[in-house]
Parts: sequence; structure tokens; C-alpha cells
Amino acid sequence: MTLIDSLPLVPGVIRTPDGRVKIAGADEQHSALIVNSVDVTDPATGDFGLSVPIDSIETVKVMQSPYLAQYGNFTAGVVSAETRRGGDKWAYGLNDPLPEVRIRSGHLVGLRSATPRLNLSGPLIRNRVYFLDGTDYLMHKDQVRTLPFPENEIRSTAINSFSQLDVLATNRQTVTATFHLAPHQIQYANLNFFDPRPVTPNADYQEYTGTLTHRLQLGNGLLSSAVAITHIGTDVRPQSPGEMTLTPIGNFGRYFGKQDVDATRMQWLETWNPAQLRWHGEHTFQAGMVFAYAEDHGQLTNSAVHLQDANDNLLQSITYSGAGNYRLHDIEPALYAQDHWVLNSQLAMDAGLRWETQSLTATTRLAPRAGFTWTPIPNIQSTVIRGGMGVFYDGVPLNTYAFHSYPQQTVTTYDGHGNITDGPRVFENVTATDPHSPFPFIDQGNRSGNFAPYSLAWNVEAEQNVSSFGSIRLRYSQSEASNQLTLQSQITEDQSALVLGGSGSGTMKQFDVTAGFGTDKEHHAYFSYARQIARGVLTDVANYLGAFRYPVVRSFALASTAGEIPNRFLFWGMWNLPWRMGLSPHVEYRNGFPYQPVNELQQYVSLPNAPQPRYPRYFSLDARLSKDINITSKHAVRLSLNGINLTNHSNYLQVHNNITDAQYGTFFGNYGRHVLADFDFLF
Repeated sequence: MTLIDSLPLVPGVIRTPDGRVKIAGADEQHSALIVNSVDVTDPATGDFGLSVPIDSIETVKVMQSPYLAQYGNFTAGVVSAETRRGGDKWAYGLNDPLPEVRIRSGHLVGLRSATPRLNLSGPLIRNRVYFLDGTDYLMHKDQVRTLPFPENEIRSTAINSFSQLDVLATNRQTVTATFHLAPHQIQYANLNFFDPRPVTPNADYQEYTGTLTHRLQLGNGLLSSAVAITHIGTDVRPQSPGEMTLTPIGNFGRYFGKQDVDATRMQWLETWNPAQLRWHGEHTFQAGMVFAYAEDHGQLTNSAVHLQDANDNLLQSITYSGAGNYRLHDIEPALYAQDHWVLNSQLAMDAGLRWETQSLTATTRLAPRAGFTWTPIPNIQSTVIRGGMGVFYDGVPLNTYAFHSYPQQTVTTYDGHGNITDGPRVFENVTATDPHSPFPFIDQGNRSGNFAPYSLAWNVEAEQNVSSFGSIRLRYSQSEASNQLTLQSQITEDQSALVLGGSGSGTMKQFDVTAGFGTDKEHHAYFSYARQIARGVLTDVANYLGAFRYPVVRSFALASTAGEIPNRFLFWGMWNLPWRMGLSPHVEYRNGFPYQPVNELQQYVSLPNAPQPRYPRYFSLDARLSKDINITSKHAVRLSLNGINLTNHSNYLQVHNNITDAQYGTFFGNYGRHVLADFDFLF
């Protein structure tokens, strides 16, 4: 289990069927993943990648539009995690040591998964040097229930290792070194009913991040310095060479694309927290600098793609020309300053300003932010009201500027009877020059690719302690996104082109209620309800420039985003029971995901006067029942039963979304009720 696996428990965060995390209805590229203050997202795509093992995490925060100037490179949210230090005594743990087997019709048919987790921590030198290591081996054979066994497994293997060394050099300075290594492979990626095994790609990732952090106490202030390097190598290849055919009822042939990408980001961070200043209250200042250098180089090749109707008549052919080689460099500096001002026992305010730029974008951007915390009743902390507003900017993934080097499409259109109706038409890859933004905090150079996607967001929330062991929070947030990246085909008398621009927009509104009750970490329960609206211009930027590319550039559509869930209820908790037993329930009830209909040419179908089509409502009751059994005075075994979808509710996995498919609108596939047995060693 990794850090990212825990995020869907947060209101406004959900994982879509393709495995991607959506925060505030937006894709990963619009959020930042920060571990120990270091940005660890993929420089090429903006994806999160394989994150740190959850056993190595001390704290994690998911913040939708946080109003502190220290955070950058996002318009949706920030996932910020701090890892834990080794303890004063040596400790080790082994979880999930045995693999999970697959049984079908009463017969053993191989392994389903293996996820052993080994953790080791303790002092190398007492009171001076501490060490921690968490290593997971992750092997999964995930069944796709819309395909027949055994041709329905997505296979993945990974080693996910995180090591940390903490040195207390003196009473006033510490040094921390970390290294995260995460090589992983996926076979038959994105396997589904419409894309059986031959049409899927394989992917091989090589990821690592190394950091070195020095903290020095100067007087009553603290200076933190950090250097880091993140490298992500991505190799995506088809099962075998060949051409790909898309039809309304399913695809066949071979995956069309092959790419090798190496992306690296080097960072230098300085953070200064001076001593508190007393002037009309207490001021806690923070100022910082981030200097990042990123590079991205790769090679792409594409084979031909054919589009057919449901009767196998040829409608369109796409061929490609060009080498697809690129090498990019980017300099990404940022400066910020912020002040936390406690005016009195009832009111505190935050104000900050962030300046940032990316050399490839030819833009500079200012991000003012402000927030407040108010306790209405003097000397009583049971009711707290918070709010804020600010400006936020996405970091533009480097693959955006590789687009002009991608192989060019040549498109030939047919009438379904073998006669050419248009083409062959060559589409150039054009990176547009956006007009100067009227937004006063953006300065754009007059050159292609001068993109500055941003959002203006605000929120207000109230938190109330309802007893000594419970609290409830109500929150409303809203953001308006502008200058978002778009990709569309344009045909004029002089030119046919795929145009990458920055004219997209979107709106997100969310109201959520979260309640937590419990006396301690071993007896607690949480409930949340989120009401969300997230709409915007659907474009194919991520699909065409990401790791798993789609060959057709679709038309624009104004619709709900893929992660929008209008209503979502969550309940989860943990209780220790008598006889050293424990119960952990998890209940989720929500609207189904939206989907966008397409036509026989795989273009989005606009629905201006119709409601957004959705999957049926989702409901799942899961629970884990465990019991600890001592085997020695210091060792125990934890036996557990995990029940998934105990009510056997039909939670559909796919839909026939092509309007020319005879089964259009039909939902199918489901992961039904199942129970898993497991045990861990406790040390």
C-alpha cells in the first residue's frame, strides 16, 4: 500500500476506474505531490507515479487550494506528506508475507497477488543517528471482469523502497537524507472489454528520488536547505508490431504507439523561519526560494490506425510521419513570503505572495493569497471559522513542449464504401501563441507556448467540537480555472493542424461535511458527505501527450469532468473488540461516474440540452475483522478476514458509450462479493 492508496478516504478525492486520482474533480496534472517539501511529480506528464510506502509516512495532508504561498504548481489540490524518523529502539515488521492465491471452481489456478512489506527502523548511534527503511514487493494480477479468464489479467510488479537517515549533528542542526526507489512494470495496461490484450501496451518505469536536507537553528529562527533529484524513465511498447483498428463495438490489432521518455528534475530549496515578531499581535514569517532545473528527452514512433464502423467498413485511416525525437530543458524558479499574524486570542490571518516562472512558458506569474481563522466565542475553542482566497498556477508538464516534435498525422476519410471523401490531409503539430492574458498577475511573452493555466479559488469552513471526543466540519469551496491547455484539430484554406493552445476553462463547486468521533486512534469513526459540481472543457491533452496515448484527437465538449461526483457518502472507522479483535468497516455510496458519448469517428457527441449520462449509483460495504494471537512474549500473528462488496451490489465497470453501437447505454461488468483471508507477523 502506498501514500496514494489512502487518498480516496478524503472528501473530494476519488480514484476513477483507470486508476487515476482526481482531486476536486480534476486530474492528477492539476495537483501537486510533495514529500518532505520536495515536488515528486513526473516532470514530463505531471502524474503522481508510484508514491512512498504508507508505512514510511508520519503525516499526510490533502489540501484543496491551500492559501499558503509556500505551495505551487497546482490549481486543484496539494498532497503533502512527511516521512517518519527511525525510533529510539530497533523495530521491524513483516506484513502480508504470504501470497494470495486464486481459486476458481474449487481449483487452485495460480497466484492472485503478493504484497509482502518489510519495515526496519532504529538508532545506528544512540541519540545521534537514526535509520528507517520500508520496502514493499507488489505483484498483482488484477482481473478485468468484462473479459473471460485467463485473458483478463492486468499484471504488474514493483519494488517500492524508501530509506531515511537522520543525523542529529548538534543541538542546533540536523541532516536528513532519503532515497526512494520504485522500479515497476505493467503488462496489458488499460485492459478492458473494448481493448483486449493484443491492443494494450506494456510499460516499464524506472523511478527514484534522492534528497538531502539540512536544518540549522540560528538564534530563535530556523534555516532549512534541501537539494533533491527526481528521475522517471518510461518505456511504453505494444505487445507486438502491427496496426490498430478502432470500432464502435471494440478495438483490435496492436497498440499503435511506442515511446521511451527520460525526465529529470533537480531542486534546490531554501526556507527561512525567523523568530516571532511582536507588533500588534504575533507575526510568524516564512520566506523561501525554490530553484528547479528539469529536462525531458524521448523518442516516439507510431503505427497506422484505422477507424471502422460497426459493420467493419473503413471510415478513416491515420498514418504518421516524422522521427518523434525531442530534448527539452526548463528552469523553474520561485520565490515566496508569507506571514501568519495572530492579532488576538480570537483572530489570526495569513497573507502571502508567490512569484514563479517556467522558462519554456515565457511567462512570469504572481500568486497573492490570504486566509483567516476566527474563534467567535472568546476563550472557547469549540467553534472555529476559517476561510481564504488565492490565485494558483499549474506547472506545465514538459511533454507539452515536445508536442511539436511528435509524429504528424495524415488523415484520409472514406464514405464507408471505399471512396475517399477527404484527404489524405496532413495535420501539422502547432503550439499556439496565446493572446496576452487580461489577468493582472500574469506577464506573458509573445511566443508560442506562452501558457499560464491558473485558477482563482476561495473557501469558507466552520468546525465545531460537539463533545470531548468528536467534531464536525462544514466546508464550501469554489474555483474558476482559466487558460487551461486544449488540443483540437483546425482546418483552414491554408493549413490543417492539431493546435495545442490555452483556451480551456472549468468550474468547481463543493460543499462537504465531515464528522469524526473517537476516544483514541484505536476507537474512532468518520463520516463525510460531499456535494460537488465540476464542469469544464473536455480536451485530449492528457490523452495525446501522456504515457498511454490515444490516437484520435477528439472534438471539444463542455461537460462534467471525469472525476465529478455530485453526491458521495463515506463512513469508515476502527474499533478494538474484546479478545484482541478489531473491526474496520468502510461504506461508500455515491453517484456513478459521468461518461461522454462518442460517434463512429470516436469524436465527442455534444449534449447541450441533455443531462450528463452517468453510471448507475455505486454502493460498497467492506469490512476487515482481525484477531491477534501471541506466539512468543514479543511476537504475534494477526489473522484477518477482508470482505469486499458484502451486499453484492452491482457496481458496473464499463458502458457501451458509442452512439452507433447497438448496445449503446448498456452497462456491464462487476466485482461481486468476495472474502479474503490474510495474516501478518507482528514484532
